[in-house]
Amino acid sequence: MTIVYFVIAAVALAGAAVLLWLDRRRTSVTGHQRAIWGEEHDFKFRESDTKLRTVFGRATMNAPGHVSVQDVAYGHYGGAEAVVFDLAETATVIAVRRSAASSVVVDLRHEDVLAPAEDDVELLGAMGPRVMFSNNLDAARRVCDRRMVTLASKAPAYIEVLWNEGNWALGSLPLTNDPEELDTCLEVVRRFADLLRVLPPLREPQDAPDPRDPHGPTRAELADEKTENMRDKNRRARLEAVADPADDEPPAEPTVTRRAAAVMPPPPARRGPSDMPESRNRHRRS
Repeated sequence: MTIVYFVIAAVALAGAAVLLWLDRRRTSVTGHQRAIWGEEHDFKFRESDTKLRTVFGRATMNAPGHVSVQDVAYGHYGGAEAVVFDLAETATVIAVRRSAASSVVVDLRHEDVLAPAEDDVELLGAMGPRVMFSNNLDAARRVCDRRMVTLASKAPAYIEVLWNEGNWALGSLPLTNDPEELDTCLEVVRRFADLLRVLPPLREPQDAPDPRDPHGPTRAELADEKTENMRDKNRRARLEAVADPADDEPPAEPTVTRRAAAVMPPPPARRGPSDMPESRNRHRRS
């Protein structure tokens, strides 16, 4: 009976080794195909990338942390940076860098795909066979023109989701290395990025302007010296205009002099000759 257990364990171990070898071979072949496709577009290739999981986190990229990024091809397409990679066992993702970032998110997905998992987006409406979501419906309506309707209607159904995130526009499709599908998705994402140019750009927060000079720069170290000098000159001119009439009046008696005069007794009155003692005595003797 013990021998049977050993035989079963050996067979199981051999089967596991074969499966591991097949998986590595499949991964190697897949990576090789992605590298060949990348070379045709002058893209570079690397087997994995950990940074992309920290850059993207919406739509298809909203996946558990253990799902890795692999088979990455990156370069330039249509004058913009582009990245093609696989989210392991999940999807193939294509990203094209936009000219400017925006805080407005536009999520355009096929009607057969589940709604976004993010809580900050709302349904805007249907657009052909696709549905649009956004975190700013008023701003997202700006992109809902004829060109966006055409893109949403003519994009192949295997391109499941199109969305923007930070400085990038992205599209996802089921795992694939088909050159035609990759080429088509890359072009669709590029056109999608172009249509998002009407979104308001992301602005960096600034300090409040100086209330004394609301049209001046917000930071003191960048203040225009000329503006400051003009303000000081105007202030001094106003003060001098108010002080000019007082220059013609006699100076007021110092406060200390008035106080001293109030404390000291008045000087004695002058006496005439008749008030002198000798004059009175002489008058009596005579």
